Formats: sequence, C-alpha cells, structure tokens
Amino acid sequence: MAILQIPGNLLIIIAAVFTALFICYSSIPVIIRIAEMKHLLDEPDQKRKLHKNIIPTLGGIAIFASFLISYSVWGNAVEVYSYPAFVGGVLTLFLIGIKDDILMLSPVKKLIAQVFAAFVVVIGGNLSITNMDGILGIHEIPGFVGMLLAVFVIVATINAYNLIDGIDGLAGGIGIICTSTFGIWFWGAGFTSLAILSFVLAGALAGFLIYNFSPAKIFMGDTGSMVVGFILGYLALNFIQLNQPSSAALWKISTAPAFVLAVLIIPAFDSVRVFTIRILTKQSPFEPDNNHIHHRMLQMGFNHKGAAIVLYLMNILIILVALGMKDYDPNLIIATVICMAMLMIPSIRIFFKAISTIYPLKRLAGKTQRFF
Repeated sequence: MAILQIPGNLLIIIAAVFTALFICYSSIPVIIRIAEMKHLLDEPDQKRKLHKNIIPTLGGIAIFASFLISYSVWGNAVEVYSYPAFVGGVLTLFLIGIKDDILMLSPVKKLIAQVFAAFVVVIGGNLSITNMDGILGIHEIPGFVGMLLAVFVIVATINAYNLIDGIDGLAGGIGIICTSTFGIWFWGAGFTSLAILSFVLAGALAGFLIYNFSPAKIFMGDTGSMVVGFILGYLALNFIQLNQPSSAALWKISTAPAFVLAVLIIPAFDSVRVFTIRILTKQSPFEPDNNHIHHRMLQMGFNHKGAAIVLYLMNILIILVALGMKDYDPNLIIATVICMAMLMIPSIRIFFKAISTIYPLKRLAGKTQRFF
C-alpha cells in the first residue's frame, strides 16, 4: 500500500501558515489589554462606525508582526529579488499606520507615504508592468509608463482595501481569499518563496479574524489595512510579471491583469462605485460616507456576519468564473467580472427577499432580527 507523500515545500507552507496564525492569535489579547489601558480605542458614531462598543484598533500590529516573523523563519527570501525593497516599503507603511491609529494623520500625508512605499518596491524591486496582454488592444508598454502603472496598482489596492474595512470580519476574510488565490498559483507555478509569503499573510489574517469576526473584539486599523493592502498590491504585481508573454512559468495565465481584477474585485469595485457616487452627488471623493456595498447590505437587513459571508462567496464565485475564462479574450473577462460586480447588490437584494419570504424575519423588542 503506497504511503501518501506530501511535497516538502507544501509542508513548509503549512508550518509557515500555522506559525503566523499562532503568533497573531496569541498576541492579540495582549494588544487588546494594552490598548484598553492606554485608551487607544475606536468609538462608534452610528454613521460609518457601526459597532456598538468601544473597540481597540491596533490589530494591524499583530498581523504585521506574525507575518514578518513567520516569513523570516520559513520563507527563503533570497529567492525573491524584490524582497529587500518590499521590506522597506511595508515597514514605512507599518510605522505610518501606527502613527495614524494613535495620533491621526491627514489623508494627504498617508497618500504621500503610500506613493513613496510604492515607488520603493517598484523601482528597488524592478516590479513594473511591461505588457497589458491585449486589454483595450494594448500589449507592450514603455518602461516609464509601466512603472507608473505599477505604482498606481499598489496605491489603489491599499486604499481600496482600506475602504472595505467597514464591518466585522470583511477585510480579514477578503484578504484571506485574495492571498490564498495568489498563494495557490505561486505554489503550483513553482515560486515557493512567494507562495509562502502569500500563505503567511493568510495565516496571520486567520489568527486576526478569530477576534475580528462578528462581534469583533479588535480592528486592524490603518496599520493593518495599509500593510495588507500593500502586500496584496505587491503580490498582484508579481503575479502579473510572472505571467508575462515571455514567461515560461507553469500554470501560466495569459490574461493575468484581468485575473488580478477578478481576485481584487470586491475592494476594487466598491472603491470605484463609491467614488463615482460621491462625484455625481458633488461630494468630495475622499469624504467618508455609508454608501459602501457592506453598508447597503446592512440596510437590507443583513448583520455584519451575514454581509461578510455573502461577500466572501461573491468574491470566490467571481474568481472561479475568471479562472474558467482564462483562455478567453482579456477584455471579455474584464467585462464579465465588472458585470458580475454591478449585479452584486441587485442579486443580493433578490436573494435576501427570497430568503425572507421563506423564513420570515421576526420582530424582537421592536427591532428587526437581522439575517444571519
């Protein structure tokens, strides 16, 4: 009888994931106690901050520390040329994030830090985009344009990810889905070090999610959202670069930019949608409001847990559809992904009404019992 053999690199990935998960899970109670002692807490305002209790906001420290420690132990960083530049960029945002969570920084200062960190990793790590794979008929692009586009991808991902961090468990769960998707491809394509980096972040987020899933005991804050958003942007650029037409990678996806959009569709679509609404209503695009997808779902009757789970499933569905279409024209893939995203809220509303008909919502103490 043959004995099931697990590849050595897969064992390392598993060990790295559980190391990050354990460190994050173990450190958060300490961070919560310190935050409560120093009054580093987020107070609800019943507008955008919809939690009921005062919650610590320094969960990003645990995410970053567990990520960095686990990857330092298990990841072979010398195989990743861009890693030194990556560390410089992510450390910059970690420090800026802590300062913002404690003292509050202006959006302009945070944006400057994000652009700086993006340029560090793009220039220092040589991570520019050189080919659009036929999107809008564009193939090869000049080096300078590719560098600016790469910087835009990172900065946009950071801010898009930050914007979905509005209800319990949403950002953490979406982060796990995105990093796991990239990690599976990196592992299958033979890029073990990048696979470990991806799965280490997924493990750290899983440890955090134990405390952040509704009802949340801690938030990741800007420290966490900027660090995770930066890493997602970094992984996306590596994924695109390793799938360039000249690449001989295993599991090659010739429509990599379109597939990246599918992976990051929840934060990307929500950001574009919200900014468009703000501009059309003559508001500042950077003025916070409650028009995000997750806010709409709460208004429909979902609670935090239900809204987060439904958005997880939508993200996975869109990724699977894009993967099934990977050999199609990239413009068709993008159009399909965007159409699915645009139909997200209407389809959720129809689904919710159908479920409400089958299982009528009860009124308890004058308040509607929320779905899930």
